[in-house]
Amino acid sequence: MTKLGLEAKDLEPTRTIFRGIIPGLSCSPIGRIRLDVLFSDSSHFRREPIWFEVVDLSSAYHALLGRPALAKFMAVPYYAYLKLKLSGLKGLITVTGHYRKSIECARDGAKLAKSLVIAEEHRQLD
Repeated sequence: MTKLGLEAKDLEPTRTIFRGIIPGLSCSPIGRIRLDVLFSDSSHFRREPIWFEVVDLSSAYHALLGRPALAKFMAVPYYAYLKLKLSGLKGLITVTGHYRKSIECARDGAKLAKSLVIAEEHRQLD
């Protein structure tokens, strides 16, 4: 949040609870905020305001776009090719991911999940 110049007072309350991110555990966001999301560059872009649930977790991911965000952009994800396609004012916009970064994020996410499950098991034993 600090990199975006945001503080906790900028967040709105939320009653959302995440389940299934880490098997057997749930996570409550510290709040939510509406931010403009922009795809592409200044010559050809698409911008929409999206609500983000803010979670206090150490993660390789900075933001996750779920089905509501993809629907708002009318975007089509191509997971095998790490591409996201959406319409813009001047035609098709293609956002391309990076395989190496994707693998690093998946590996780091698995490590985080494992450490949280172990921490929860220890908490239950105490």
